[in-house]
Amino acid sequence: MHQFKPLINGLWIKKDYIKKVKKSKSPLEAVDNGTGVTIMYIDTAQLKGDSITVPVVINNHEGTNVSLNFQPGKNTTTVEFGDDELSYKIKNGDTTLIIYHYNPQTKETATAQYIKAMPNKPAGGLAAGMSMAINKAILSGRYEGTDATGKKLTALFTDDGKVSGLPGLTTYYVQNDMITDPDHSHDEIIFNLNGKNQKAYSFIINKKTLSLYDNAEQIKSNKPSYSLKRKRD
Repeated sequence: MHQFKPLINGLWIKKDYIKKVKKSKSPLEAVDNGTGVTIMYIDTAQLKGDSITVPVVINNHEGTNVSLNFQPGKNTTTVEFGDDELSYKIKNGDTTLIIYHYNPQTKETATAQYIKAMPNKPAGGLAAGMSMAINKAILSGRYEGTDATGKKLTALFTDDGKVSGLPGLTTYYVQNDMITDPDHSHDEIIFNLNGKNQKAYSFIINKKTLSLYDNAEQIKSNKPSYSLKRKRD
Protein backbone atom coordinates (compact mmCIF):
# COMPACT_ATOMS: atom_id res chain seq x y z
CA MET A 1 0.00 0.00 0.00
CA HIS A 2 2.99 2.33 0.48
CA GLN A 3 3.34 2.87 -3.26
CA PHE A 4 -0.11 4.52 -3.26
CA LYS A 5 0.60 7.37 -0.91
CA PRO A 6 2.98 9.63 -2.84
CA LEU A 7 0.99 9.17 -6.07
CA ILE A 8 -2.46 10.17 -4.89
CA ASN A 9 -1.87 13.58 -3.29
CA GLY A 10 -3.61 16.51 -4.94
CA LEU A 11 -6.90 17.78 -6.32
CA TRP A 12 -8.47 15.23 -8.68
CA ILE A 13 -11.22 15.91 -11.20
CA LYS A 14 -13.47 13.48 -13.08
CA LYS A 15 -11.76 12.85 -16.40
CA ASP A 16 -14.71 12.26 -18.73
CA TYR A 17 -16.52 15.31 -17.31
CA ILE A 18 -13.72 17.84 -17.86
CA LYS A 19 -12.94 16.23 -21.23
CA LYS A 20 -16.57 16.70 -22.36
CA VAL A 21 -16.61 20.31 -21.04
CA LYS A 22 -13.47 21.05 -23.06
CA LYS A 23 -14.72 19.37 -26.24
CA SER A 24 -18.25 20.81 -26.17
CA LYS A 25 -17.20 24.14 -24.58
CA SER A 26 -20.33 23.70 -22.49
CA PRO A 27 -20.83 22.52 -18.88
CA LEU A 28 -24.53 22.04 -19.77
CA GLU A 29 -23.60 19.56 -22.53
CA ALA A 30 -21.37 17.69 -20.07
CA VAL A 31 -23.98 17.37 -17.30
CA ASP A 32 -24.47 13.61 -17.83
CA ASN A 33 -20.75 13.12 -17.21
CA GLY A 34 -20.85 15.21 -14.03
CA THR A 35 -22.39 12.52 -11.81
CA GLY A 36 -21.03 10.78 -8.72
CA VAL A 37 -17.76 12.11 -7.30
CA THR A 38 -16.71 14.94 -9.64
CA ILE A 39 -13.78 16.33 -7.63
CA MET A 40 -11.81 15.23 -4.57
CA TYR A 41 -8.78 16.33 -2.59
CA ILE A 42 -6.35 13.83 -1.10
CA ASP A 43 -3.68 14.92 1.38
CA THR A 44 -1.74 11.98 2.81
CA ALA A 45 -0.19 14.30 5.42
CA GLN A 46 -3.63 14.05 7.12
CA LEU A 47 -3.21 10.29 7.61
CA LYS A 48 -4.50 9.04 10.96
CA GLY A 49 -3.60 5.40 11.51
CA ASP A 50 -4.18 3.96 8.07
CA SER A 51 -7.05 6.22 6.95
CA ILE A 52 -7.64 9.74 5.64
CA THR A 53 -10.82 11.78 5.42
CA VAL A 54 -11.17 12.87 1.79
CA PRO A 55 -13.42 15.87 0.96
CA VAL A 56 -15.37 15.25 -2.26
CA VAL A 57 -18.11 16.92 -4.29
CA ILE A 58 -20.99 14.77 -5.58
CA ASN A 59 -22.80 15.67 -8.84
CA ASN A 60 -20.99 19.07 -8.88
CA HIS A 61 -23.35 20.10 -6.10
CA GLU A 62 -23.02 18.49 -2.69
CA GLY A 63 -19.89 18.46 -0.56
CA THR A 64 -19.24 15.47 1.69
CA ASN A 65 -16.38 13.40 3.11
CA VAL A 66 -15.29 9.88 2.23
CA SER A 67 -12.97 7.73 4.33
CA LEU A 68 -9.97 6.40 2.41
CA ASN A 69 -8.59 3.33 4.19
CA PHE A 70 -5.26 1.84 3.23
CA GLN A 71 -6.70 -1.66 3.50
CA PRO A 72 -6.67 -3.94 0.46
CA GLY A 73 -9.94 -4.00 -1.44
CA LYS A 74 -11.19 -6.95 -3.46
CA ASN A 75 -7.76 -7.28 -5.06
CA THR A 76 -4.21 -6.24 -4.22
CA THR A 77 -4.20 -3.09 -6.37
CA THR A 78 -7.19 -1.38 -4.71
CA VAL A 79 -7.80 0.22 -1.32
CA GLU A 80 -11.10 0.97 0.42
CA PHE A 81 -12.73 4.28 -0.47
CA GLY A 82 -15.99 4.57 1.49
CA ASP A 83 -18.22 1.84 0.05
CA ASP A 84 -16.14 1.86 -3.13
CA GLU A 85 -12.52 1.09 -3.96
CA LEU A 86 -9.68 3.22 -5.26
CA SER A 87 -6.81 2.31 -7.52
CA TYR A 88 -4.42 4.09 -9.87
CA LYS A 89 -2.61 3.63 -13.16
CA ILE A 90 0.41 5.40 -14.60
CA LYS A 91 0.80 6.00 -18.32
CA ASN A 92 3.54 8.13 -19.90
CA GLY A 93 4.36 9.48 -16.43
CA ASP A 94 0.79 10.65 -15.78
CA THR A 95 -1.17 9.17 -12.88
CA THR A 96 -4.90 8.44 -13.20
CA LEU A 97 -6.98 7.51 -10.16
CA ILE A 98 -9.84 5.05 -10.59
CA ILE A 99 -12.90 4.63 -8.36
CA TYR A 100 -14.57 1.22 -8.61
CA HIS A 101 -18.24 1.22 -7.60
CA TYR A 102 -19.85 -2.18 -7.10
CA ASN A 103 -23.63 -2.42 -7.48
CA PRO A 104 -24.90 -5.34 -5.36
CA GLN A 105 -28.24 -5.36 -7.22
CA THR A 106 -26.84 -5.73 -10.73
CA LYS A 107 -23.57 -7.36 -9.60
CA GLU A 108 -21.80 -4.92 -11.93
CA THR A 109 -18.81 -2.70 -11.23
CA ALA A 110 -18.73 0.83 -12.67
CA THR A 111 -15.47 2.75 -12.92
CA ALA A 112 -14.71 6.46 -12.96
CA GLN A 113 -11.29 7.92 -13.78
CA TYR A 114 -9.74 11.07 -12.30
CA ILE A 115 -6.89 13.28 -13.46
CA LYS A 116 -4.91 15.69 -11.31
CA ALA A 117 -6.17 19.26 -11.69
CA MET A 118 -3.61 20.83 -9.34
CA PRO A 119 -1.27 19.75 -6.51
CA ASN A 120 -3.03 21.69 -3.74
CA LYS A 121 -6.54 22.69 -2.77
CA PRO A 122 -7.22 26.34 -3.72
CA ALA A 123 -8.26 28.82 -1.03
CA GLY A 124 -11.89 28.67 -2.14
CA GLY A 125 -12.04 24.89 -1.66
CA LEU A 126 -13.11 22.15 -4.03
CA ALA A 127 -15.75 24.22 -5.86
CA ALA A 128 -13.05 26.80 -6.66
CA GLY A 129 -10.85 23.97 -7.95
CA MET A 130 -13.63 22.82 -10.29
CA SER A 131 -14.17 26.39 -11.50
CA MET A 132 -10.46 26.83 -12.21
CA ALA A 133 -10.36 23.59 -14.20
CA ILE A 134 -13.40 24.65 -16.27
CA ASN A 135 -12.06 28.19 -16.80
CA LYS A 136 -8.77 26.77 -18.00
CA ALA A 137 -10.49 24.27 -20.29
CA ILE A 138 -12.80 26.67 -22.11
CA LEU A 139 -12.53 30.34 -21.20
CA SER A 140 -9.32 31.78 -19.79
CA GLY A 141 -7.43 34.04 -22.13
CA ARG A 142 -7.16 37.44 -23.76
CA TYR A 143 -10.01 38.61 -25.98
CA GLU A 144 -10.75 41.45 -28.37
CA GLY A 145 -14.21 42.35 -29.54
CA THR A 146 -17.18 44.66 -29.23
CA ASP A 147 -20.18 45.33 -27.02
CA ALA A 148 -23.76 45.63 -28.37
CA THR A 149 -23.15 49.24 -29.44
CA GLY A 150 -20.09 48.28 -31.46
CA LYS A 151 -17.66 49.79 -28.95
CA LYS A 152 -14.27 48.02 -29.06
CA LEU A 153 -13.04 46.13 -26.00
CA THR A 154 -10.02 44.16 -24.86
CA ALA A 155 -10.77 41.73 -22.04
CA LEU A 156 -8.75 39.29 -19.97
CA PHE A 157 -10.25 36.23 -18.24
CA THR A 158 -7.89 34.49 -15.79
CA ASP A 159 -7.90 30.86 -14.59
CA ASP A 160 -8.88 31.95 -11.08
CA GLY A 161 -12.07 33.73 -12.16
CA LYS A 162 -10.97 37.33 -12.52
CA VAL A 163 -11.93 39.49 -15.49
CA SER A 164 -10.74 42.91 -16.66
CA GLY A 165 -11.75 45.06 -19.61
CA LEU A 166 -15.53 44.65 -19.28
CA PRO A 167 -16.93 47.79 -17.61
CA GLY A 168 -18.04 47.20 -14.01
CA LEU A 169 -17.22 43.49 -14.06
CA THR A 170 -14.33 42.11 -11.99
CA THR A 171 -14.99 38.38 -11.38
CA TYR A 172 -16.68 35.60 -13.32
CA TYR A 173 -18.10 32.18 -12.54
CA VAL A 174 -19.14 29.59 -15.12
CA GLN A 175 -22.28 27.86 -13.78
CA ASN A 176 -21.55 24.13 -13.42
CA ASP A 177 -23.97 23.16 -10.64
CA MET A 178 -27.01 22.15 -12.69
CA ILE A 179 -28.85 20.91 -9.57
CA THR A 180 -28.93 24.46 -8.19
CA ASP A 181 -29.94 25.77 -11.60
CA PRO A 182 -31.89 22.96 -13.35
CA ASP A 183 -34.12 25.09 -15.61
CA HIS A 184 -31.38 26.74 -17.58
CA SER A 185 -31.53 26.03 -21.30
CA HIS A 186 -28.21 27.76 -22.00
CA ASP A 187 -24.80 27.85 -20.39
CA GLU A 188 -24.50 30.71 -17.95
CA ILE A 189 -21.68 32.91 -16.75
CA ILE A 190 -22.22 35.03 -13.63
CA PHE A 191 -20.12 38.16 -13.14
CA ASN A 192 -19.52 39.73 -9.70
CA LEU A 193 -21.11 36.68 -8.03
CA ASN A 194 -22.72 37.59 -4.67
CA GLY A 195 -21.78 41.24 -5.19
CA LYS A 196 -24.22 44.11 -5.53
CA ASN A 197 -23.51 44.41 -9.25
CA GLN A 198 -24.03 40.68 -9.93
CA LYS A 199 -24.90 40.12 -13.60
CA ALA A 200 -25.65 36.85 -15.41
CA TYR A 201 -25.32 36.22 -19.15
CA SER A 202 -25.99 33.17 -21.25
CA PHE A 203 -22.92 32.28 -23.28
CA ILE A 204 -21.99 30.37 -26.41
CA ILE A 205 -18.41 29.59 -27.40
CA ASN A 206 -18.01 28.92 -31.11
CA LYS A 207 -14.41 28.15 -32.05
CA LYS A 208 -12.56 31.17 -30.60
CA THR A 209 -15.55 33.50 -30.26
CA LEU A 210 -17.27 34.02 -26.91
CA SER A 211 -20.77 35.51 -27.25
CA LEU A 212 -22.54 36.80 -24.12
CA TYR A 213 -26.32 37.22 -24.23
CA ASP A 214 -28.53 39.14 -21.83
CA ASN A 215 -31.59 36.93 -22.37
CA ALA A 216 -33.08 34.14 -24.50
CA GLU A 217 -34.68 36.61 -26.93
CA GLN A 218 -31.29 38.06 -27.65
CA ILE A 219 -29.93 34.58 -28.46
CA LYS A 220 -32.75 34.07 -30.98
CA SER A 221 -31.95 37.39 -32.65
CA ASN A 222 -28.25 36.44 -32.49
CA LYS A 223 -27.26 39.94 -31.35
CA PRO A 224 -24.97 39.42 -28.33
CA SER A 225 -24.27 41.96 -25.60
CA TYR A 226 -20.60 41.13 -26.10
CA SER A 227 -18.86 39.37 -28.95
CA LEU A 228 -15.26 38.57 -27.99
CA LYS A 229 -12.64 36.70 -29.96
CA ARG A 230 -9.84 34.95 -28.12
CA LYS A 231 -6.36 36.05 -29.15
CA ARG A 232 -3.24 33.91 -29.19
CA ASP A 233 -1.07 34.55 -26.14
